[in-house]
Amino acid sequence: MIFVSGIHGAGKSYFCDLVKEQLHIDAYQSSKLISERKHEEFNNNKRVLGIDSNQDYLIQAVQELNSLGKPYLLDGHFCLLDQDGKITRIPKQAYIDLKPHAIILLTEKPKIIIDRRKIRDGLDVEIARTEKFQEEEIRYSKEIALELGIPLYISTGMDTIGEAIKFMIAHIK
Repeated sequence: MIFVSGIHGAGKSYFCDLVKEQLHIDAYQSSKLISERKHEEFNNNKRVLGIDSNQDYLIQAVQELNSLGKPYLLDGHFCLLDQDGKITRIPKQAYIDLKPHAIILLTEKPKIIIDRRKIRDGLDVEIARTEKFQEEEIRYSKEIALELGIPLYISTGMDTIGEAIKFMIAHIK
């Protein structure tokens, strides 16, 4: 499994859809896997209640996917907004238990992310907040990759999507 990360609006769904279409590799959204197991939907404001406990649901779903023996992408995050809007790291143990083979972190210019969030979620997000969120996602992804001893590719926008796909192909198992 390749873990595809990025803050809300960075382009994870687009990237995963592109890979699925071009290479016929399945992709799953962490939030959907968690929602299905919890029988509960997430809000558009992207604030999450029970960040720590949600990881147990995700790990169960990933274990089932792994039992199929097919390579896949998992679209998720290293940081989320808690119910108060505070940027919160997902516990390191979740990534240890998920056992990704590699990480692709998608980043984008904050202005582009803000525009996407406005169109998709109807939210006005501050540029400074978006920058801070993305910086923390980058910092923590590097820590996790180092801790797990796995490769990390950081895409810097749509112009590097091709390189991200090449990285993914080289590391998918």
